Amino acid sequence: MPSVIDHEMMNADNLPGVWNPVQWELTEAERAQEIENQARASLLWSVDVPEAILRLLLNETGIERAYEEPQGFDPEMQGDWDDELITFVFLRPIRLESIKRERHSLSVTYEFEGLGHWCIEIGPERVVIERV
Repeated sequence: MPSVIDHEMMNADNLPGVWNPVQWELTEAERAQEIENQARASLLWSVDVPEAILRLLLNETGIERAYEEPQGFDPEMQGDWDDELITFVFLRPIRLESIKRERHSLSVTYEFEGLGHWCIEIGPERVVIERV
């Protein structure tokens, strides 16, 4: 269920993280699915850490192809939009509402479309994530 952190579905083990590119022939459908899987991982890597944490915990990592610049796209920071490139964005937009940096902490509040406002407070010894 979106907007609820599902602790029962979180895997925790001591295995190292590994990734191997596909090593076999793919059908066209498998190839398309693999591109989407890699796009999702790349999108999570490209966003700020608090947003990635929140998206993963709320299972809001669905993506879609973007044919034009998404709202808030900044060509000066992100480069010129190129219609020739295959580009993906997250299905559910998120908007940074506030950010507060102090000497030993970071507090970030997001408005997550349809899921309300979420605050992530990161300190040297704890992380707090809550709906506000």
